[in-house]
Amino acid sequence: MAMLRKAFEGQLIEVQPGRREIVACISTSAVDRDGDVVLPEGLLRKNYAGLTVFYNHDTALPLGAAQWVKKSGDRVLAKYRCTDKTQFGRDMFALAQDGILNSYSVGFLPGEFSNPTPEEIARRPEMKKARRVYRQWELLEFSLVGIPANPEATMLAISKKVAPETWAILQRSTPGAARLRVTGDRLQELPTPGISDRNTSKTIRLLSRGEIAWHIAQQLRAVNTENIVNAAFDRQAGIVR
Repeated sequence: MAMLRKAFEGQLIEVQPGRREIVACISTSAVDRDGDVVLPEGLLRKNYAGLTVFYNHDTALPLGAAQWVKKSGDRVLAKYRCTDKTQFGRDMFALAQDGILNSYSVGFLPGEFSNPTPEEIARRPEMKKARRVYRQWELLEFSLVGIPANPEATMLAISKKVAPETWAILQRSTPGAARLRVTGDRLQELPTPGISDRNTSKTIRLLSRGEIAWHIAQQLRAVNTENIVNAAFDRQAGIVR
């Protein structure tokens, strides 16, 4: 079974600035946007010390390491330390501390899962909307992500709080605009891979600050897990699409 990813609106529990440590809620028992429920009591492994924490599931962008992960009621809590050895790690800590990046996404291997039971639906009516309940799962990694309700406001806040090199990383890693490069207030179209045409790359037009923020903010959105989940279950059932 392939690793699945689920994003949750985070809740900052505690910040220790001097030690660069954060305690946060990284998962809950709520019905997510895909109609799935990841039960905290189903967390299999107990010792997660040293588990790498990434930004947006990008293994090229580690920002720290977990000290512990544990279930607490209907939530999964984690304590992690952001590195002070890189500017990126320092900036991500600042953004998390200020609540600008306030969401987390867990990557896990599903174990036992099923439809919600009548008893669960009676106890929690919102479970009627759930299509799967993950009853056992093994955490492989978790990431600090962003789900900005207002991308422009979020990105303007980030631009004021991070170092230029971190801002450049966020710009370069923008998916959904793979052939676009934002340079100042201009949008540059890049050549299509495999096509050698010196005239292909060109500056299209001036962008508004909102448009620049929108393009950059695409990489801050939560991972859309619907296709990943469906493909995983299709493979398990022997269905090839």
